[in-house]
Amino acid sequence: MQELKAFAKLGSAKKALDNGGRFYNFFDAADDQVVSRGELAKAAGVFSAGIRAFLFLEMTKQDLDAKDQEAVLSLLDTKLRRDFIKKKPSHVPPSQVDTERKAGDAIILTGFAKEIGTQSLFSGFITVPIMIGKVMVPMMIPIHSLYRVIELFDSDSMNCPSAVVCIPLKKELDLSGRIQFGGVLKELKSNNQKPPSHPVFLETIFWMKRP
Repeated sequence: MQELKAFAKLGSAKKALDNGGRFYNFFDAADDQVVSRGELAKAAGVFSAGIRAFLFLEMTKQDLDAKDQEAVLSLLDTKLRRDFIKKKPSHVPPSQVDTERKAGDAIILTGFAKEIGTQSLFSGFITVPIMIGKVMVPMMIPIHSLYRVIELFDSDSMNCPSAVVCIPLKKELDLSGRIQFGGVLKELKSNNQKPPSHPVFLETIFWMKRP
């Protein structure tokens, strides 16, 4: 999970994105007014310009005005721009996640956070593959075994409905104030007949503080 800072100016965005890529991106050049997949991946700190890179781009350009955001998109090479527009992560209010989104969606949530500190308060389970002998077997484990579990609300009154956001178990994170998380929704399950209180949770890839 990586903290991001939104670009304050178009020039900062251009400098960060039009970066020449990594040493093996032979055909990419810095400052050529075209941002390739390799350059976007490098800026995002990932190795391919997939959904993680698109989350990075959507979150970091959000403070630019509409004209400058369009200028950023115009830098992307034709196929990359087309893919971004098609797969662009959505900004979703936390209160709408459970009813309007599904596992596999890449989304961005902004709101006010409260940690759900114990399994007794939230008992969702996730399925993870575990090797038993030479066989890979799916096994359900409590979500608290792998993540810090956070409840995210639309406003600081922290009234339901809310969304569940998960971050790495040992990650230190100041939850005060307004905060934004970008990631991919994963399915939550129950270990009994009763359905979980939330059908999905956001596995966080990027986060940032918001005004």
